Amino acid sequence: MLSWTVLGGSPAWPNPGQAASGYLLESNERRMLIDCGSGIAQELRAVNPPPLTDILITHFHADHWFDLVPLHYAFRYGSWRDRPKPLLHLPPGGRAVLDTVASVWDGSVETFEAAFDLIEYDPHDDLRLGDLHITFAPCLHYTTCYSVKIATPSAVIVFSADTAPTERLARFAHGADLFVCEAALGDASNDSSERGHMDAAEAGREARRAGAKRLLLTHIPEEIGYDFVRERAGAEYKGPIDLAMPGLRIDV
Repeated sequence: MLSWTVLGGSPAWPNPGQAASGYLLESNERRMLIDCGSGIAQELRAVNPPPLTDILITHFHADHWFDLVPLHYAFRYGSWRDRPKPLLHLPPGGRAVLDTVASVWDGSVETFEAAFDLIEYDPHDDLRLGDLHITFAPCLHYTTCYSVKIATPSAVIVFSADTAPTERLARFAHGADLFVCEAALGDASNDSSERGHMDAAEAGREARRAGAKRLLLTHIPEEIGYDFVRERAGAEYKGPIDLAMPGLRIDV
């Protein structure tokens, strides 16, 4: 069993009633939060899932990790204080980032270590956690960022994280049962500038090239229009297409 639940899929300027990036991945042996953007701690409190075994952060833009700050209070002082500490998997340099952020309130990385077991993952190596086999691919974004592939013996989910189209992404997502892909831009067909996001047509094209069995579009500004996004992706990809709305759960 492998499932993906949307807690939030907003871009950096959050959509009304929707948190930024955060997804709950569940297998037979692990329960992992992937990204923890603004608003995700509140969503977790409302859903109150069974204890997390892991948290994984794809990159250090605020809409993908800032709610580690309120979430660490849940484990230190809140209603989750008696739960086991989850493993917090950070991109390289993550400890220094948390230390810098905590210094704003005269703290240090130790405040996060009181809530989580911190690990900096090596994006060049595989990560094996129970029945999960996790691999990474570098994104084309404005800061260091990694796409993530999560595999069990029976299913594969790939999350693009934030990225412009790359030749690598379709290969990385090849044959995925579920491809979770960002579609942050309205229409980038005439945009030749350097960028770190893609539009829905590009997301659909990547899904088609990857031979993905199902596409979940995320990171969509509400102003673009959800019907427009679905139509643009559907012109390139003929498989099932979902939009990342809070509470959506997909089992693969």
